[in-house]
Amino acid sequence: MKFMTWNVNGIRALIQYHPYCDDLHKNYREILDYLGADIICLQETKITRSKLETDLALVPGYNSYWSFHRTKSGYSGVAIYVKDNIKLLAVEEGISGVLCGNISPPISPPGSTSGSQLDLVLDEKNPKVGGYPVMNTEDPLVYARLQELDNEGRGIILDFGFFVLFNLYCPNETDETRLPFKMDYYNLLEARVRGLIKEGRQVMVLGDMNVIPSEIDHCDPAKWKKESGESDFTNTLPRKWFNGFLAPNGPLIDLFRVFHKDELGAFTCWNTKINARPSNYGTRLDFILVTEGLLPWFKSCDRLPHIVGSDHCPVIAEMLPELKIENPNNKTQQEAVPSLLLQDVLDSYGGSTDHALAAKFYDEFSGKQQKLSLFFKKSAKESTPPTAKGPTVADLKRPVSNIGDEEPRKKPFFSADRIFNTPACSPVATSSQIAGSINTPPAPASTPPTPTPLPPKSSAKILSKATSARTVLGKAGSKKTVSKPGGQQSVLSFFSSPGASKQVPLDSVLEPSISDHTTNSQKTSSQPMLSQSSDGSSSLPLFTETHDEGGSSSSSQFSPSDFADWIPGSQDVLPFTSNEKSTTSQWQTLFTPKVVPKCKFHQEPCTEYTVNKKGPNKGRRFFLCSKPVGPEGDSIGQKPEYRCNYFQWLNPPGNGAKKIN
Repeated sequence: MKFMTWNVNGIRALIQYHPYCDDLHKNYREILDYLGADIICLQETKITRSKLETDLALVPGYNSYWSFHRTKSGYSGVAIYVKDNIKLLAVEEGISGVLCGNISPPISPPGSTSGSQLDLVLDEKNPKVGGYPVMNTEDPLVYARLQELDNEGRGIILDFGFFVLFNLYCPNETDETRLPFKMDYYNLLEARVRGLIKEGRQVMVLGDMNVIPSEIDHCDPAKWKKESGESDFTNTLPRKWFNGFLAPNGPLIDLFRVFHKDELGAFTCWNTKINARPSNYGTRLDFILVTEGLLPWFKSCDRLPHIVGSDHCPVIAEMLPELKIENPNNKTQQEAVPSLLLQDVLDSYGGSTDHALAAKFYDEFSGKQQKLSLFFKKSAKESTPPTAKGPTVADLKRPVSNIGDEEPRKKPFFSADRIFNTPACSPVATSSQIAGSINTPPAPASTPPTPTPLPPKSSAKILSKATSARTVLGKAGSKKTVSKPGGQQSVLSFFSSPGASKQVPLDSVLEPSISDHTTNSQKTSSQPMLSQSSDGSSSLPLFTETHDEGGSSSSSQFSPSDFADWIPGSQDVLPFTSNEKSTTSQWQTLFTPKVVPKCKFHQEPCTEYTVNKKGPNKGRRFFLCSKPVGPEGDSIGQKPEYRCNYFQWLNPPGNGAKKIN
């Protein structure tokens, strides 16, 4: 029989890693078979019961038992997968006995809202494991503390009859406020284990104990001493407790150290943020602990660092199928040596494969209750594709294009065709003519049109309304539809929409001047034009030619920067041009990958990181040497396979932190 413990750091993410993500291991049944253990204890599942799916809870060939955090989602949680032919006497959630009702709540006085109001009742169908701590559980404060310790989903207990198994994910002291909680959990565990041993039971404890007992279990104890200011590595409350919990001072034996007494670098956890696993720069946090009576049954205990999918690696132990009993009084080899079969020993205690805490008996998986998520899924009838009898509802709601385009039109926020477009075959119309044709009634034939000057804002609004209908006035005043050529080939085309006209009057975008009071013929010949390039983008010619009354011409230079205030982003793409070489260089500038620096020691490309810690540098990106962290820290001149101390910010400090979502 094989036992495995593994902190998976999120059970739903397992299937994304190799080799579990390939065709051979594309479901959880294949993953569990690949691990190759009969009892698989997982920690830090990071899942709640409401998010537990069928493929995780009901794995063919296994019975699963779960403990979830009562209030927080995506935090802690443990699970055990047991092959469905293995019988159990009892199953308990938590290590105190409170969650299973094996410790009754305190009796509250009449009118009190504590104690009897707790929604925990005794479960007579679930047999008791035993070894409950001797505490004053009649005290509501003591009972509430026991319940608080188990509410984080950190423990499951299985009773095999022959022994009692604990699957634990012990708390971590992330700050000083969590240390009392961690020590209370340790003390409760020790009280429960000692209580079971006092009743004559054998005990096995597996899991992430979140403690490093000695210097041999740490990658860099000297660095820890320097940072903590402690000369004695074991001079912390958790380490003192754990070393007192282990033999020879305590009741349990570290099984790994029995088979690998002085092995160095036997780590089970690595910091993946600094790429510490390739260099084996880690710690040993995962243990299999057994009582002395179980020790002769075990043939091996080892870690499996080649199995990936988490920042921890599994630890596995195997029991002998048969144990020979040596009789010290039998000195002759002729007599047969008696032996015990492990399966016979387990069967002698009886048990069952059906227990109320198994996931297969959850209401949502046993057919008694539907999950809330099922109410938001489409039924089979709704998901059936529509037939070809007639148009669907979506077809009826889809707008019909009058122009005949198959693809929907994309209109930029600041579109040039809303201002500039005029028909190529018609003479140029001024802003006064367009505004007058819309807002003033037609005058008699004998009365010449009188242009009316407009303020800039009003003129822009009227021009926008006049051209939004995509029509302009021709020679005879008729309306013509302007078609839009497709495609945008330059950076500038993102700030202007393609149009059909070749020349556009400049006065449609500039403020009206005194020249508006001149005759239409004079205005038409005196306005500089905006030329339209072949790709549909409008550009302003650097030199425009004007004619005076005498027929002479003069050229004046116009700077593209005059348009920089009203074209969004134009400051970054000036000068306005549509020639092929400039357009190509503009695109290359936008999409050129950033230069990754090389560290000075290894002369290899660095790795980019982002600051996640709160502070003035949060969100800033920086480069570090791509080599894994080594035991000597970040320094120059160390072994070439370890990281050097190269560091460089991606963005200068003066620019401030750019937050990355």
